[in-house]
Amino acid sequence: MDIHQSILRRLLPDDKELLITSSDEIIDHVASNMYSRENIQLKDEEVFFKLPALLRDIVLLVDFDTELNMNGMLGFLENSTGKYLNETIEVLERIGAVHDANALIDIKRILEDYNLSTGRLHRNLQDLELYEINHFEQAHANVDDEFFAKIQYAAEKLTIDSQEDNIFNHLIAYIKANKKSFFEDVQAIR
Repeated sequence: MDIHQSILRRLLPDDKELLITSSDEIIDHVASNMYSRENIQLKDEEVFFKLPALLRDIVLLVDFDTELNMNGMLGFLENSTGKYLNETIEVLERIGAVHDANALIDIKRILEDYNLSTGRLHRNLQDLELYEINHFEQAHANVDDEFFAKIQYAAEKLTIDSQEDNIFNHLIAYIKANKKSFFEDVQAIR
């Protein structure tokens, strides 16, 4: 069994359960299993892109939400989750979370204005000593107060935690609408 098949089995309920599992329970199941030690290779490109598209969407949005809650927007951008910025934008557009997609597009544009990318931000972190505590501006020398203000302003447009336009409400509706094809995609891999 390939690693992507093993990860798929760990992330989702078995086929019989998957058919009767609600959309929010699928999200919860993925979220509670994706950070386990056994799934450490989940975000390796050669594994990640072999998973069904809807599962990748769930993983990206759970990762996005987790990173924002733990480290804020700057943490999302510079950590390994940020390397999937373009894919995260695409998922947000696909599920109809337009405000959040537009906020990330604005943030991506700000990075480009400063000749930065999420890959470059992540590489800058690799130059630090193990366990070294740093501030964003220490690791990324070409940022200034205007950069931080622009990122903060764009990040404030995110509706990820709002009651009326929460991305997980969009994701739940998206899973419901695509559950049959998702199930077929999962079966094709298992």
